[in-house]
Amino acid sequence: MILNAYLAYASQRSYVFDNYTWNRDGPDFFLETDGRMRIARFPLSSMISGPIIGGDMPDKDVPRAVSREYFLDVCDNRTQVIDTNSVWNGDGGVAEMMLRWADKLKSIDAPCVEIASWSPTLFDYKITNTERVLDVFPDLAKSPILADLGWSPLILDCFARNYKFFGGKTTPPELDPLVTTRTPLHGLLTLHVRRGDYEGWCREAFPHSMSFVGFNSFHEFPDSEKFRLWNTSYEDTMLHCLPDIDQIIEKVLAVVTPDSGIERIYLMTNGRYPWLGELVSALKAAGSWSVATSRDLSLSFEGKHVSQALDMYVGQRSDRFIGNGFSSLTSNVVMLRMANPELDGANRTYFW
Repeated sequence: MILNAYLAYASQRSYVFDNYTWNRDGPDFFLETDGRMRIARFPLSSMISGPIIGGDMPDKDVPRAVSREYFLDVCDNRTQVIDTNSVWNGDGGVAEMMLRWADKLKSIDAPCVEIASWSPTLFDYKITNTERVLDVFPDLAKSPILADLGWSPLILDCFARNYKFFGGKTTPPELDPLVTTRTPLHGLLTLHVRRGDYEGWCREAFPHSMSFVGFNSFHEFPDSEKFRLWNTSYEDTMLHCLPDIDQIIEKVLAVVTPDSGIERIYLMTNGRYPWLGELVSALKAAGSWSVATSRDLSLSFEGKHVSQALDMYVGQRSDRFIGNGFSSLTSNVVMLRMANPELDGANRTYFW
């Protein structure tokens, strides 16, 4: 979504945003394979704010983003549908793709343009999960698409409700629910401890030569030597993809130096309660810090459905962050940290 919005920006066209969509058609709720109900379509405004969803566009040469409903209303019979195969993308970086596609879109006279739903995705995982995304980052980070990306009032309210876990105070400071701050949360170490489907997926990472994805591949990171994991062993890959409790403790102690000032640890996790209980106990025994997890948060009904976005906001502002290099969620947090002008993201971001 961010790359498509940036392409619209580079082409001086309005970006058309849609709901965060699991199921395009059908009922508003659907049943997951684990028996849980999931909302099929979320308004983007429940998670983020800024130019990407129609907020003010600082660049006056670029029109504001519009909703899909507005697009369908005003572009009836005036839309040119294009196939992504019409522009040769090659195997270069995303920066080159942006230049080619921006030239293509600027050459089209039609007021409205739509990518054909049956054509290949322009920025699919074969691109976003590789180092090909890195060369576009300097310009992307300076653009309003990323520089002015904010969080929704719902996310900021959830953050304020649970500030004691992140900021170290029972009563939060006065927080404006309409203003996103990027000020680092000093003393907070956030860990992305992925379990669930990764308990099976990680076992396939080594035989399929999987490596760190997307923005987890910046070479400036202290752990940059871990990127090309297909040259290592199965055990080493599992260490980075699905670390056990002892390995997690070892990494935390390596990151938290005596002068780091870390006082609190927050776990972004989908781990089950019994295992999380063991991990929390081990972390508390390893140092004099408080420990909280995603399971401890007090969330409204609406907040429970967008809690991953709250985790990403906390990760964006954390003093230090240890992520899972195989995870696209970690990659998005890393992108936000590297684009945060108030945080030394390159030297305070680590991986298992």
